[in-house]
Amino acid sequence: MTPGASFRFLQSGDFHLDQPLGGLPSVPDHLRTLFCEAPRRAAQQVVETAMLHEVDFVVLTGDLLDPRLSSPRTIGCLLEMFEQLDTAGINVYWAGGEADPPSRWPSSVALPRNVHIFRPGLPQTVHFEQDGEAIAAIIGQANSGGEIRIGEFRPSAAGLFTIAVAYGEVEDGAISRHDIPYWALGGEEMRKKHRTAPKFAIHSGSPQGRRPLHVGQRSCTVVEVNEAGEISTDAIATDVVRWQSELVEIANCESPEELEKVLKNRMRTLVSGKGRRQLLVDWRVIIEGNASKKLMAESLWQHTIDVLNKEFGGEESGAWTHELTIESASVIPEAWYQEQTICGDFLRLTRELLADPDIPIELTELLGEDRRGTQLSEAVQIETREVRRKALHEARRMGVQALRIDD
Repeated sequence: MTPGASFRFLQSGDFHLDQPLGGLPSVPDHLRTLFCEAPRRAAQQVVETAMLHEVDFVVLTGDLLDPRLSSPRTIGCLLEMFEQLDTAGINVYWAGGEADPPSRWPSSVALPRNVHIFRPGLPQTVHFEQDGEAIAAIIGQANSGGEIRIGEFRPSAAGLFTIAVAYGEVEDGAISRHDIPYWALGGEEMRKKHRTAPKFAIHSGSPQGRRPLHVGQRSCTVVEVNEAGEISTDAIATDVVRWQSELVEIANCESPEELEKVLKNRMRTLVSGKGRRQLLVDWRVIIEGNASKKLMAESLWQHTIDVLNKEFGGEESGAWTHELTIESASVIPEAWYQEQTICGDFLRLTRELLADPDIPIELTELLGEDRRGTQLSEAVQIETREVRRKALHEARRMGVQALRIDD
């Protein structure tokens, strides 16, 4: 690559503008509108981030919406965002994913002039120009079956800095050995920076978490390229609703009032750092030593949820608790693990899965073929170690309740 001009771009995707937030048994009345609008508001945050950081162009890596399922209002929302970027002089390069292949876009709806569409098949190359001079090559390919054939991607023959845009999975080692320095990838809901040094390969993930499993910050990625072709990246928060999973360990706790005090103090800390976004919080409380039977009663858990929501969750942009579980660190005696019973077998399995996070847990395989690829399939995916740990602890608790036969 020959030295060139510096430039800045933004990478994002996985808007799913047609999908509201979900995954809760019920949604409080004051949050229903927000659950419907959060994906669009988060996508608008992406647009505003692009303009605030004065990027030269935006790269979108698919799954913005499914035109077949989207209302005219939703399609109009996406067009309005493109037009805002056009007004700001920002080009958009869009490689469609599984939900939004180019063939699904309505032929009667014209895209703004600043939007370039990559199509399936062989990668296509366009040049980004400043003052009539090409400064970067963008080689893109819409979803072509989920597997990215990186051998089909070639760096610029003119020595321009080259950005590959594609949808699907890649092998990190193959990227490391490739001549293209930056890979903007789609098809993952969680942000993932691949281990491909000295090259960069990033799944920027969705700007908004949509399910309780989608915990933590969601963002877009701003990329800086200097004259020498050196790259720096920054993840900028975009979520307007954040799913928060909190683990609280208490040395001793005898009364509900003491528990409420601890949780309220932690909640005040969360609220002080959340900005204007809405928090959706689930709590897992571990009490070291013996917890009173009153604290272990699920009726008490619901009462505590109600107390927290009355103080912190009554309005939009607050902090709403949607789940609380309490367990004692000594609730399962070691002897139970050694029993030659169905319960003992189950406990030993959960212990093995907790000890080795590399053992896969593929819950989607338990679903029927007609349920795969649906929201149910998405809901049972275990995407992070924290989600895995939480799921296993909850399964262990429920398994003991169902399988344990006391004398």
